[in-house]
Amino acid sequence: MAFSEFVGRHESALLSFASAFLRDETLAQDVVQEAFLRAARDPHRLLKVQDNAASGRNWLLKVVRDLSIDSLRKKATERRALTGMAAIAEKSVHGPEVAMEAREQAQTARAAIDRLRPRLRELLILKVREQKSYKEIAEITGLSVTNVGFLLHQAMQELQKEVRASETRDVRLETGATPREAGGDTLQAFAL
Repeated sequence: MAFSEFVGRHESALLSFASAFLRDETLAQDVVQEAFLRAARDPHRLLKVQDNAASGRNWLLKVVRDLSIDSLRKKATERRALTGMAAIAEKSVHGPEVAMEAREQAQTARAAIDRLRPRLRELLILKVREQKSYKEIAEITGLSVTNVGFLLHQAMQELQKEVRASETRDVRLETGATPREAGGDTLQAFAL
């Protein structure tokens, strides 16, 4: 049997399988063509399977399946790469605005922390900047763990009041509206 007869016998079934599997007729044609190229490159395999038509079709279906899976993986990788590039492009479009806002929020937080009482500022810095546990802070400061928790809670409440007061001043200066009316809440920007 000539190779063209072999192709003619199996091509439509393989195209049907690949099209259903890939849901892309053009890609299915490429996959089937590659499967036939592999069959042509391995004539010994082709001669073995020609003796048994079912095993020949099964071998080709396996090759088409494997190539289809490879193709789908490649498409998924390309899609992820494009999505990643789109996200980077979007960040770069909004980057300067977002970075400026983050800097402003950090300045507001630093100023509010600077206005805290020294003991509260010390505990907040140990917790947030140094990432110490309540137990470690207690060991460093000589306070009890319970007292550390109480004072950190108090520091957060005072910090929240300071930030809101600062927001209110800034928003009123800019728009004449309160932060809630303007839709902003800087305190949410820092996860302390």
